[in-house]
Amino acid sequence: MCNGSAWLRRFDQLVVAQIDNVSLNNEQLASQVHMSERHLFRRIKELTGMPPQKYIRKKKLAHAKHYLENGFFLTVKETAYAVGYINISYFIQQFEKEFGRKPLSILREAGWR
Repeated sequence: MCNGSAWLRRFDQLVVAQIDNVSLNNEQLASQVHMSERHLFRRIKELTGMPPQKYIRKKKLAHAKHYLENGFFLTVKETAYAVGYINISYFIQQFEKEFGRKPLSILREAGWR
């Protein structure tokens, strides 16, 4: 078995490759890394200190922030869809909770809106 940081990097690549997947869940990810959901939960928790869904949400929101700052998408709605959110208000709520700012303010500050 590879060390934790190498395993986590590979897991991150797997998540990023599916970042727009609305239905990405622990069961799918566990299957893709060839382990049980329970083992996946323990492994991610051990390496990151958080459960897989929270870790994945943080990854998605970090990508969304990157997209907004760099003008990949010019609307909050497009950005939300690009990282697998279909409920825009929930995306905005989670984004603001994570970064303390609304996604639109990031777009405006970066000069894209």
